[in-house]
Amino acid sequence: MTTRLALACAALALAPAALAQSSVAVDRARGLPVGLSVPGTVAGAEEPTAVSVNPAGLGFVDGLALQYFYQHGRDDSGGNGLYLAAPLGPLVPGLALEWMSPAGSPRYLRSTLALALGFGQTFSMGYAWAFYSSPDPAWGALFSMDAGATLRPFRFLSLGASVLGMQARLAGQSLPVRYAFGGALRGGDGLAQLDLDLNADDQGRGAFITRNLQTTLSVNLELGLSLQAQALFPLREAQGALGATVYQLGLGLQQPHFGAVVAWNAVDDFGAPDSSGLVGLRLSARRYARSWLRRIQSLDLARELQRPSPIALIFGAEPDPYGTLLRRLRELRDDPSVSALVLRVGDELPLREGRIEELRAALLSVRERKPVVAYLAGGGTREYWLAAAAGEILAPPASVVTVNGLSSTRIFLKEGLSKLGVAFEAVTVGRYKSAPEILTRSGPSEPEREVVASLLDDRFGRLVRGVAEARRLPEARVRELVNQGVFTAEEARRQGLVDATLWPDQVEERLRAQGVGGFLATGLDTSGPRGARRWGPRPAVAVIRVEGAITAGRSRIDPFGGTIAGAETLTRALASAAGDGSVRAIVLRLESPGGDGFASAEIWRAVREARRQGKPVVASMGDVAASGAYLVAAGADEILAEPSTLTGSIGVFALKADLSGLLQKLGVGLFSDQRGEKARLDSPLKPWTPEERRLLERQLGSFYQQFVEAVAEGRKLPPPAVEEAAQGRVWTGAQALERRLVNRLGSLDDAVALAEQRAGLARGQAEVRRVDPRAGFPDDIAAGLGSLAAEGQALRALAEKLPEVRAASLLSEMGPVLALPPDWLGPAAER
Repeated sequence: MTTRLALACAALALAPAALAQSSVAVDRARGLPVGLSVPGTVAGAEEPTAVSVNPAGLGFVDGLALQYFYQHGRDDSGGNGLYLAAPLGPLVPGLALEWMSPAGSPRYLRSTLALALGFGQTFSMGYAWAFYSSPDPAWGALFSMDAGATLRPFRFLSLGASVLGMQARLAGQSLPVRYAFGGALRGGDGLAQLDLDLNADDQGRGAFITRNLQTTLSVNLELGLSLQAQALFPLREAQGALGATVYQLGLGLQQPHFGAVVAWNAVDDFGAPDSSGLVGLRLSARRYARSWLRRIQSLDLARELQRPSPIALIFGAEPDPYGTLLRRLRELRDDPSVSALVLRVGDELPLREGRIEELRAALLSVRERKPVVAYLAGGGTREYWLAAAAGEILAPPASVVTVNGLSSTRIFLKEGLSKLGVAFEAVTVGRYKSAPEILTRSGPSEPEREVVASLLDDRFGRLVRGVAEARRLPEARVRELVNQGVFTAEEARRQGLVDATLWPDQVEERLRAQGVGGFLATGLDTSGPRGARRWGPRPAVAVIRVEGAITAGRSRIDPFGGTIAGAETLTRALASAAGDGSVRAIVLRLESPGGDGFASAEIWRAVREARRQGKPVVASMGDVAASGAYLVAAGADEILAEPSTLTGSIGVFALKADLSGLLQKLGVGLFSDQRGEKARLDSPLKPWTPEERRLLERQLGSFYQQFVEAVAEGRKLPPPAVEEAAQGRVWTGAQALERRLVNRLGSLDDAVALAEQRAGLARGQAEVRRVDPRAGFPDDIAAGLGSLAAEGQALRALAEKLPEVRAASLLSEMGPVLALPPDWLGPAAER
């Protein structure tokens, strides 16, 4: 008895309360081959148990979910049920296995396969097929079908209907087909819900007889406690149990990914159709609710920012770990169960200054509501700058703290390539368009030196000011410390760079000594909340990522595991968002150095077309959004950048290899014939002729003027003002703001808020719908396998250290007209 009581209490402490269907209990009393009295109502079904209530409810399940129920009656009848839903996009397959031991009838296993088609949280329809197996041959031959539909036109209203038990015959006799019609009202943002169900059947003869009315009241209390009360009233006099009024009460506590419910039946004096108790458990991939257990959340940044494996991508893993981290930090900030945040900053992060500043802003937002502690176990200046956003910085006693400034290093390959007989030629438009210099020069040009110095001065000055403010040190003192560069943990503490030196297991003790309560939770729950928590159509802001070098064709994985932004894929994603009535605004998240000028222009035009269809478009820039990526942004209504974002670079160039010298060294003879003076314009086996070069200069000059005009139109600036900021020059976001190339400084969150405002929506009213602009499932497989093939190769490691190797690879991915900033080669270009 003590063991049973302990198990019941444990189940009660696990999760969501939901109430059994009284109407199923009545049907079972009538001897019908039904399953368990599982939770759910006709209009409110939205869990795996919908398989047995209204199969359309499966369409509202947006993540893998598993439920188990055990039911036992006073007459020793009962059963066990296992219910599974596994969404595949809008299609949601479901499975139910119910082992039933009814009183007075043979035992049977009811296996139900279901399939629902959901349209968001607005409409769903479903169908189910039930198969029976039993020691009794008549029961073992049973088969039936169910169908249902649910409509949720408003946030507060759900309407549902189901037909259960079609085609069921037992020992040659047709069993009653059961009908259910229901409505549900939800108020208080889901705090209370009232359901009303009307149940009827055809008596097995094609008639329509109303049987009973079922009403359910659900209330969600604090700490995840839920209460539900249900009553079933007969509408037609019948023999025995059919005249009974059934009452039920359910109680439970819910956790994000697991939970349980207990429910009890009570009946009046007319009889006892099914006096029983029900215990249920739930496991779910999506979060049902916030945790009610207070916790100290610990995050390892390097781990959270790690890209998912190719296999995980194939099976739908979130391809944007950085965006997921930002979303979860916002949720942690607003979650009252999180008492503090501990951030482990260790290995070098795959972020540059733009996203470092964006992440700093997110941490400062969390810090306004709860303590934030950074545990600095490695990294360099950028990692320290991020850690300085925390209220406290702790370091391991044996560690080294590195704050040695910023640098920019480029390798120039002209002389080395010439020894191999390889030469590169370039035609550039814009004094500062220096991207080809790595292949065409032996050292930087004066314009390149000017730009690099300007960028370093701007970003380094902001870093010094940020550290000085966070650590309460004079800026001059911070510069002195940066010049020293490397410190032991104890030296860093004495100099005021860190607050204390502690081993990892002492961090929790320090927080508890400061009065911070809760258990220590490691790792970030990156799952999203359950969609069914909010009914009805919801306006959306579509966030479309433009990530990687821009090229023609489809978005894909580059040979080194990065991403390539394909114009075909992105224009299709923009057109889809523009034509989607639920999407009220679009946010372009740009993390791209540019690329093929013509492909960039295609995407720019798609942005303009979306605006013409009445959709506001806001561009948000991360680490880099320059050249072709800036052209794309210029089509938006407004542009937001971080202060250290690299942007601008309004200019173009064409680049071509000349391998004729290499072939000559190898003793390879060449013979070429042609028809048309420019037939070999793009041949890598010859240099450009003077006439070919003049032709390219004219073509690129024309494209450059179109680029300037597009920016002037989008930014509402006169072309001369754009020309002053153009010439291929790269600016930081702060510098671009001064030159009116961007509208304001801000994060992706700020861009979403601005998009909502432009769409006439209240803050937070819209669903943020992150669009992964990939071509589809076959392309995901190809991309995943391609990335898997490149994983672990020595060439990939070389590319991280020598970005020029990566450049040579990407040249084959791009068209002949390129629009790239000086540091288009990625984070490895700066050390």
